[in-house]
Amino acid sequence: MQKQLPSHAQVVIIGGGIHGCSVAYHLAKEGWKDVVLLERKQLTSGTTWHAAGLVGQLQGSHSTTVFAKYGVELLQEIEAETGQNPGFRQSGSISVAVNEERLAELKRKADFASLFGVEAHHMTMPEIEERWPLMNPEGVLGGIWMPSDGSANPIDLTTALAKGARKHGAQIFEHIKVDEVLVEGGKASGVRTDRGTITADVVVNCGGMWARELGRQNGVGVPLHACEHYYLVTEAIDDLPKDLPVLRSYCDGTYWKEDAGKLLFGFAHFQAKPWGVQGISEDFSFDSLPFVEDDVMEVLELAMNRVPLLQEIGIRTFFNGPESYSYDGRFTLGEAPDIKGYFVLAGVNSTGIQSGPGAGRALAQWIMKGHPPFDLSEMDPKRCEEFQARDPYLRERCPETLVLTYAMHWPNRQRETVRNLRRTPFHHALKAHGACFAEVQGWERPGWFAPEGTEPKYQYSFGRQNWFDFAQQEQKAAREAVAMIDYSMLGKLMVEGRDAENFLQRICTNNMAMKVGRVAYTMMLNDRGGIESDVTVARHAVDAFMVMSSISHTRRDFLHLRDHIRPGQEVRLRDVTPSFGVLAIMGPKSRDLLAAVSDVDVSNAAFRFNSLQTFHIGHARVTAQRLSYSGELGWEIFVTPDFAEHVFEELMEAGREYGLRLIGGEALNALRIEKGFVHWGHDMAYTEAPHQIGLEFACKPDKEIPFIGRDAYLERKAANEGPFLCSVRLCDPGPLLHHNEPVLRDGKIAGYVTAGAYGYSAGSAVGLCFLSLPDGATDKSALENGTYSVVVEGNVIAAQISLTPFYDAKSARMLS
Repeated sequence: MQKQLPSHAQVVIIGGGIHGCSVAYHLAKEGWKDVVLLERKQLTSGTTWHAAGLVGQLQGSHSTTVFAKYGVELLQEIEAETGQNPGFRQSGSISVAVNEERLAELKRKADFASLFGVEAHHMTMPEIEERWPLMNPEGVLGGIWMPSDGSANPIDLTTALAKGARKHGAQIFEHIKVDEVLVEGGKASGVRTDRGTITADVVVNCGGMWARELGRQNGVGVPLHACEHYYLVTEAIDDLPKDLPVLRSYCDGTYWKEDAGKLLFGFAHFQAKPWGVQGISEDFSFDSLPFVEDDVMEVLELAMNRVPLLQEIGIRTFFNGPESYSYDGRFTLGEAPDIKGYFVLAGVNSTGIQSGPGAGRALAQWIMKGHPPFDLSEMDPKRCEEFQARDPYLRERCPETLVLTYAMHWPNRQRETVRNLRRTPFHHALKAHGACFAEVQGWERPGWFAPEGTEPKYQYSFGRQNWFDFAQQEQKAAREAVAMIDYSMLGKLMVEGRDAENFLQRICTNNMAMKVGRVAYTMMLNDRGGIESDVTVARHAVDAFMVMSSISHTRRDFLHLRDHIRPGQEVRLRDVTPSFGVLAIMGPKSRDLLAAVSDVDVSNAAFRFNSLQTFHIGHARVTAQRLSYSGELGWEIFVTPDFAEHVFEELMEAGREYGLRLIGGEALNALRIEKGFVHWGHDMAYTEAPHQIGLEFACKPDKEIPFIGRDAYLERKAANEGPFLCSVRLCDPGPLLHHNEPVLRDGKIAGYVTAGAYGYSAGSAVGLCFLSLPDGATDKSALENGTYSVVVEGNVIAAQISLTPFYDAKSARMLS
């Protein structure tokens, strides 16, 4: 006899895989006992049951590394709590490299792991052979050894989490299909199942490969798609060591692990296929897919060459099963943007076993606290544009994520599928001038410009890529003459109405009661004093403001503004991003250029910094605001799309006299890092407060209408706790900084690089970095004491640290 469903629960979790059971376990363990988990068939029957069970901590982001590290800790402890052995074998793992670039990547990941206290060591070829004697060493240059890695049994681990959840009071029901998530007044209110309705305060979608369709019923974008994923299991192998480490050979696209006296080996495919394009059968449970040899033959041959024993031993299992992959290789974890109390955890790209415990804990903490427990912004459902959650996009983009799983994780790597979706009014003109385009949120944006005779295509490396010299010349133009970049894809949000000023005064840290024609840089904080975003606000009229956002956060900023409009306020919010083309000019000769093409007085007295004016360039009416993200004198010129190419041509023609050069995002990034300008999502997020970033100048706590988070900001500022953002420069002009490199003070880890580039003016790699105060210090001035260095690919490089930018610290060039 089946148990009776409760009529109400505090939390209803949909899906009984590793993630659903992890969320239930962590909620119940923390005292939220009124938790109900509903599974359509049996626990693990979707994709969890057939996972390879790898547990690896060599991750690429802070959040996923936190997840993986915690996962190892839980695997070591949960049997004592629940009596269920999760099948964890801490055999360690070896990742091998067959070329110098792969070795550089592995060394960088090992450097990154050190930030979290995760042990990782470089191994020579003889050391690898000793630990993995079955491997053919041909071509292997070395590798990384991680002794705390290993593997777990997916079903046993999930069962342990389920037992723990029940032990702490949660209820788990199998063979219950959720037909609909109920929503009332913009808030999740429960679920309707094939056995009745349960009302709830919170609903969690952990539906795995069904999560996308379930979310779509309520307009919740869950950007994932199931893809076919293969692995094979050999016949029993005599004398196969049980403590054989997990082996990963990324360049061969293969991993191996010992599995009950056999070898299991699986693939990151060189070609991948979406699955379930026409939907997933209602009866799917513990199912596999047809094994198509042609899909894996290329990578199988590489696997057999790397482990020659595979050519002699029989194969017991040929397995093909679906796994969910996201469009950008990131999880979807957090609260849905349009429905309060509707949370999602899905699309983890075949890392469910190593990340499931940690991801489930993080989501449980988010639900209980009402906010993310640490920076999870890269996974936030708000990042996803509407078109990115649609099947036509996901069917093309998600298989590419699978292919890239074991591919080189190059700096600035560009996706190749579903391109040329969003193009600015200047796209074709820029293409004609040699633009090599990068993609952000579907926008095609020049990364750099190739001179005549050079193909505008990225050639990747962890060293100096093929565009390095071109970007140096682009920086030179911005620093010494004049440069121009397409800013059209930056977000442009109009806030209008009688109450627009009062609304923005409450949302923004800076003073929005400014005169028409003025512009201000500002932040938007949360009630914990953390930075939800940084934007530029321009006052176009008494009742009209334009909020300018970065490309990747436009939707997030729109939603933040929308969600804070109070009932009865006369405030209208519009996204006008595609309504204007924007060209930014910068450099000491930018004033001469603007004067040459316009009918406006551009002197410093007449056109002040942080102001805007409307005038004509050629025959086009334009609006320009005097701002700079490069640290140079500059303007951002707005024009309607119909006149866009005309304005571009006028500027290009007049610019010949002044040495005008088109530049791309690679050069701009270096310019802004040299100047110490920050980028939300890299150098700060909603966990950091303004005093940590050096942005107190944009906070006006004494204004008549207090901004959200003011009191928390003042408390955090008074406490003066770090870490603090600083500038860093390598003393050696050879190595490059990208991000996440450890920063050492007197030989010990003190922080890490948030963003790095090669500065033309600095003549070396420059970056921004977070640094913790020395023991006993209470003021960030103490950060200037000590001997600093940065770890780059295992090498310790001497470095300089500064609390102010290395380039034009007083901003004389920008303000003159």
